[in-house]
Amino acid sequence: MTLRPTDLSLLVSLDALLELKNVTHAARRLHISQPALSSQLARLRVLFDDPLLTPSDTGRGMVATPKAVELAAPLREAMDKLKSIGRRREERKSAASEVSFKIGGNTEAIAALAARLVRHAQRCEFDDVRLRLCFVRAQEPDLLAQFENGELDLLLGSSIQLPPALRFRKLGDDRYVMVQRLRHPRGVHAPALAEYCALQHVVVSEPGQDGAPIDDCLLGRGHRRSVAVQLPHWSNVRDILLETDMVATVPLSMLAADPASEGLACCELPFALPPMPLVIAWHRRSDRDPLHRRLREHRFGFDADDAAAPLPREARTGAVERLLAAVVPGAVQ
Repeated sequence: MTLRPTDLSLLVSLDALLELKNVTHAARRLHISQPALSSQLARLRVLFDDPLLTPSDTGRGMVATPKAVELAAPLREAMDKLKSIGRRREERKSAASEVSFKIGGNTEAIAALAARLVRHAQRCEFDDVRLRLCFVRAQEPDLLAQFENGELDLLLGSSIQLPPALRFRKLGDDRYVMVQRLRHPRGVHAPALAEYCALQHVVVSEPGQDGAPIDDCLLGRGHRRSVAVQLPHWSNVRDILLETDMVATVPLSMLAADPASEGLACCELPFALPPMPLVIAWHRRSDRDPLHRRLREHRFGFDADDAAAPLPREARTGAVERLLAAVVPGAVQ
């Protein structure tokens, strides 16, 4: 992109738009009419080949695209050097700049997919950009606002309600299994419903959350399981299972992502749960960002029929790696 002297006034307008993210307020600051500034924004979009600012789905102001966010700092830093913004952007890339990429998700999705995404990022080349993956907690009621405020770039979700405004891609289906230590005194058979509820359970959930949809399903049948321990991370649960006679009900993908699952055995549940879709979601402002696209188009090794596959005998005898290779193709690498 080549900037001409006549484009400088447009970049002054862009600076105000990026700071205020509101055409009316920016026009007032620049002492021009709102239609005039809207016309300048249209010319800027052509100049940078990017939407730059898109209407907020919350109805408040506008949302900056990744390219616009990248332009904001140099625009504010030195107005007298605006003609070199396009060139400096390429220079920053060649200088191996660091880019933080914020990824959110619920407990199950992060446990299942984080390690695979990190491996993928390490294997990729991103035009001399040092990529930092920052996994953060995603607040489900505020997902859209987190994306628009720049608090999230990508979302890994399992059984999560996505705002209609977000783009998403389904990775596959997951399902729950009961997990216990290999030499559990109850044996390795699938439990009956009464036995399942009587066992001491360790629950993987965030503070303040319950074990739904498992507990909802049981309550609908007039049953309740005995929850002895609630923890936020699978790694803590695994250690408890290996040392006690407690059991846990977890997504199969969480076992696939854990190389330390040897010593555990899996059992089918005595009740049916619908498959859990695993999805990767993003905001439309990132549709054309090349770095974002490289990450979100990664194939995680799931297959749409995984959730319907029966547990092979190896699951009941504790050979977890063979189980995962059979039920979740590509999960064990």
